[in-house]
Formats: sequence, structure tokens, C-alpha cells
Amino acid sequence: MIKLKYGIALGFSLLANHALAAGFDCTLTGLNETEKTICADPYLSGLDNVTNGFFVKAMDNSYGVGTLARDQRKWLAERNRCGTDAECIKQRYIERNKTLSRAGVYHQVSEVFIRPGDKLDKPVAPGLKNPAGFALSEEPWRVRQLIASSDVAALTAGSDGHSISVLTQRIVNNDLIVFVVLYVDINNKRKAYLLSLKDSEKPKVQAEYEGYNLDIVLLGDISAAKGDIVYSVTEYRGSGVTVNSESNYATPHAFALNVLPKEIGSIKEVSLPASDPDRFKWVGYCGSQECNSRLTSPDGKWRLASADRSNTDVDEGMYFFPLDRPDAGVNVFLPQADTAKGPDYSYNRNYVWGRDSTFYFDNEGGYACIWKTDLADKTTKRILPVEAFLKPHYVNYNGEDMIIASYTYYNENGDYLSEEVYLARK
Repeated sequence: MIKLKYGIALGFSLLANHALAAGFDCTLTGLNETEKTICADPYLSGLDNVTNGFFVKAMDNSYGVGTLARDQRKWLAERNRCGTDAECIKQRYIERNKTLSRAGVYHQVSEVFIRPGDKLDKPVAPGLKNPAGFALSEEPWRVRQLIASSDVAALTAGSDGHSISVLTQRIVNNDLIVFVVLYVDINNKRKAYLLSLKDSEKPKVQAEYEGYNLDIVLLGDISAAKGDIVYSVTEYRGSGVTVNSESNYATPHAFALNVLPKEIGSIKEVSLPASDPDRFKWVGYCGSQECNSRLTSPDGKWRLASADRSNTDVDEGMYFFPLDRPDAGVNVFLPQADTAKGPDYSYNRNYVWGRDSTFYFDNEGGYACIWKTDLADKTTKRILPVEAFLKPHYVNYNGEDMIIASYTYYNENGDYLSEEVYLARK
């Protein structure tokens, strides 16, 4: 009997894409007592097959494949200590199956966003192509929830309101860890929790700040997958509260969260990095209107900018430019005058580069949600067709392109607010 395994039996090897692979050949010499016992018992062999199936599914859906692989190795060692005791082997498999069967999975957006207040948009009309030749279509990605309302209930109890924003992400010991800021308003003051989100674990508070009004901003590369996380904490004080004679803003403080190859370290205050005065000063023309580029491509060839104006402006859209050609902006989206919600609706997009010639952007109103544009094949695809998905963060994890995004929804009466964060993949 030969059983092909995904890390259940002999000789694990962690491949470049972090997937475990090995073979369990019962005709081989050198099998240990537990493996020989499994090979000789059809029931135990069947349990091994079930566990293998659960493990394959868990690995395919996990954003913590490093921890999952390490746990599997630990479980194998425990199973092998059973020796020839068939009942012991059986119990180890049943215990492992219970754990693996509870692992989170990705779902279609049409399966998730069916609650009162969720707004799953209708599919994009077929055959759409904008004047620049970009084909617009629908390609919904699957999603996993990273943090739910129930996860933050204890931190927001008795609050006047709260909100969540994604700060950044890191890959640590082969696990994807997402960092979010949870703002909680209580009695005209605000607390800000820096939380880390890891697969199969509760959110962990890395730091807590308090003031009249706080704003936490990432200082550094939003697309970085490793290295320390440096961020600023700024407090704004309302009228009647003295800060200094020059400004209503207190002096920002900078902090660095130490991120090691295999663990998250401590936080320390650091010197505030010098600002880049030219960061937002590149001016181009989105159609006939002036617009500012906030982002260049990783290869330095392109810039991105959005008109971010009223939907009555036919030049409204999402533009890319050759690096130093302010006159050569190309709209990858649709003129929104024909598709937006109303005369007073306006746009303010967030966007991020992906891999190679791809980038992602959000869009409020009209054809809403989060989109992916590929400059190479001139396509713009809606990947998260749910209104109120905002601020896409790109990450390549386990060899796959993924998007982290925040989501807000109200119930049908408008009296219940939920803030969530999701991980999306094709």
C-alpha cells in the first residue's frame, strides 16, 4: 500500500512555497513501529487518510502555514510515541481531526455578505471597455474574516463609537501577521489599540495609547513584508485644551515595533523620521484636471493618481502615468458621471501597487468596492464587489497575491455598526 501524503507521515520537508510534502510508502524499510501498525490496520489507515485530507485543506486556507506545519510535526511526534498501541494511535488521530476540521476557510463573497446592512453589488455589465481601451469585468475573490465585531467587544464595551483601520502586515516565521489599529471613543477621549492578528488566535494588543483624539500613521513602506514597523502617534486637542502656542496638534511621537525573523519583539520610542517634502507634490493631469500622485510603482516606471472629485466631473477616475509624464495620464476606470449615486456624491480613493504591473484601488459609489488593474493586459476587474470595502493592502503570501481590506456595515435600521477586516485571495 502506498499513500501520498501532505505532511502526515514520514520525512517532512518545507518547500519554497511553505507547503509540506512527503510520501508514506508502507513497503519501505525503516518504518517506525507506529507507521507499521498503521499500515497493518485498515481502520487506522483510513483515519490517516482523513487526517491527511483535513491537513491539506487547512494548509490551503491558512495564513499561518508556519505554525500549522510546526503543530503538525509536534503532533506526529506525539502519535509516534504510541508505538504499537492501536487505541493510542486512534485517539491521536481523532484529536487531530477535531483540531484541523475547525480551521478557517475562504468563502465566496455571495456566501458571506448576506446580513442586513451588507450591500453586495450586482455584477458589472458584460463587455464594458473605457475610452482608453481597458476592459472592465467581474472577478470576485474569496474572503476570510481576520477580525470580527465579537473579537473587539471587550475592548469597545461602553464606548461611544469605534473604528478599525489596517496599519500594515509582516511575515514572521512563515506566518502572515496583520496589524490593525482599533480606535475607541469614550467620554470625549480616544483610545487606540495596536492589535496583531494571527491565524487561529485571538487579537493580541501590542500597544495602547490614550488622548483627546489620536491618529496612528505608518511611517515607511506600506508593502514591506519584514523588518521593524515604525509608526507615529499624534494627538489633536479640541478648543479650550492648551497644547502649545503654535498649533492645536501635539508633537507627534514615533515608535518602532521590533519584528524579528521568528517573533514579534518589543516596542520602543524612536526619533521621528524626517518628512519627505516632495512625497505628495508630484502634479499631473487627470484628464483636464490637476491631480497629485501619492504612489510610484516598485520598479519606478509608473505613478498613480486619482481625480478624487465630484461624480459630475467626466474626468473622474483612476489614472496611471509614466514616471515623469504629467501630460500622459491614462484612466483605467469609467467616467463616473454615468454610474454614481447622486449629484452630491464624491470620491476619495486609496490605492496600492501589487506585483509587476498590477495595482489595486477602492471606489465609493457607482461601481463601488475594490478593483484590480493589470496594465499589461489592460484589464480592470472588480475583485470585492461589496460596498464599504476600503483601503486595500497588498501582500504576497505563500506565493499568492492577497488583499487585506477593512469593511464597515450597518444593520437595516442603521443603529448597529460593525467594523471588520478581511483577507482576500483569487
